[in-house]
Amino acid sequence: MEPRRRSGVTPDGDRLGQEDEEVRAAVRFTGTTAVAALVFVVVAVLWVSSCDPLSATVACGRPYRAVLAVGGPAILAGGGLWAFSRTYRVWRGRGTWWGWQGAGWFLLTLMLVVVLVTAVPIMGMG
Repeated sequence: MEPRRRSGVTPDGDRLGQEDEEVRAAVRFTGTTAVAALVFVVVAVLWVSSCDPLSATVACGRPYRAVLAVGGPAILAGGGLWAFSRTYRVWRGRGTWWGWQGAGWFLLTLMLVVVLVTAVPIMGMG
């Protein structure tokens, strides 16, 4: 016997076309994570721009600049991995998982873009 289908609900638990709190939560999480990474990158760029190229102070040294260059992408990577783990938990609970899946891919893609655009200028190798 085929399972009964209600309007807009598939047997997998996806509620296509309906409002869903999981999708809203995924969007909020993605926005919050992206803003946190953006703030970190802006602070890192401002910090590095205040460094004098002739003086090699501790706060402007290579190890510190490497940490500043990796911070924003690390925030995005951590958020992407957390979103993928949330995808699995929501899927196991028969919820709407695709919002979290999209959040994970978006954050990891944004991580690559941030690495490519900001790493070299922050590290001072360009």
